[in-house]
Amino acid sequence: MKKFLVLLLAIVVIVASIFVSCSKKEETNDNDLNSNDTEFGIETEVVTDESGKEVTDKDGNIVTTTVDVVYEKDKDGKLKAYRMGSDGKPARDKNGNKIPFNDTKINDTNDDEQNTPDPDRNEQNPTGTTKADIPFTSSAQTTKFTGKEVVPKTSATGKEVNFSSTDQSIIKSMLEVPNLYLASYENSDGVPISIATHTAIWMAEHEGSTRKIYPSSPVVLNLFKFYGQTVVNFKTKCNDISKQVSAPIAYNAKDDTFSITEFTPKKQSVTITKIEDLGNNNFYKVTASVTGCDKKSVVAVVQKNRLDVSLGFSIKALKWS
Repeated sequence: MKKFLVLLLAIVVIVASIFVSCSKKEETNDNDLNSNDTEFGIETEVVTDESGKEVTDKDGNIVTTTVDVVYEKDKDGKLKAYRMGSDGKPARDKNGNKIPFNDTKINDTNDDEQNTPDPDRNEQNPTGTTKADIPFTSSAQTTKFTGKEVVPKTSATGKEVNFSSTDQSIIKSMLEVPNLYLASYENSDGVPISIATHTAIWMAEHEGSTRKIYPSSPVVLNLFKFYGQTVVNFKTKCNDISKQVSAPIAYNAKDDTFSITEFTPKKQSVTITKIEDLGNNNFYKVTASVTGCDKKSVVAVVQKNRLDVSLGFSIKALKWS
């Protein structure tokens, strides 16, 4: 009997050890997953020609361009910016080392493409959704990426302005991302994952992709470009939230990818009724009527920028009612 009790005690200890081991393993995986939410950002550089001379525009102003970067912590725990590669991860040199962003000048005048006015964006052809006598905004890209800007609230007001029909069409399409009406937010609150899941799907479709599996970095980067800020914990919470809001996207932690099973059909339609200049670094308030869902109107704070060249704007805040 004594031997049986000793044996039973040994078995209990072994089983307990296994549970503790599994618990620690699960906890480690969660921590690893949380650390997977890479921070993305935009840095500004001066453009230079092949001789190293600063490039200036026709008015004599020094031309700058924006650079996509990945922020990672160094050994001292400080965030360090690295140039971003086409895969959304830090670019590497021929020796395999990550290429840091250190405010060096770009020796390629073609990189000024982001700062070159797009003639299609300056067409004086209002859609009729804003008053014809309201002045148009300039096509110049003057947004500064300092990281210290204060995004206006949706309650802010400003001088009424007009956008070209091209710009209005772009903002309209962004506000018509399927199920975007599911949540409102101010910029300081962070982007709700409930709408970020649907946005990630739309951005993949927007790029003309037909794939089912996507590397995680470009997906997270696309969200940054659409909202102008990182969607915090998107990977860790994507699966649970996507089930709640019926978004056909899932994160696969094993190979760090997202799967998108289908593109979601459009639901809400918007008609822009007013655009206000909120100043302070190219912020605008867009008011629109809404049909096709349980909302009647939307107010959006948008920023004119080139985080995504094909869009030219990011949605900084939303209020549906």
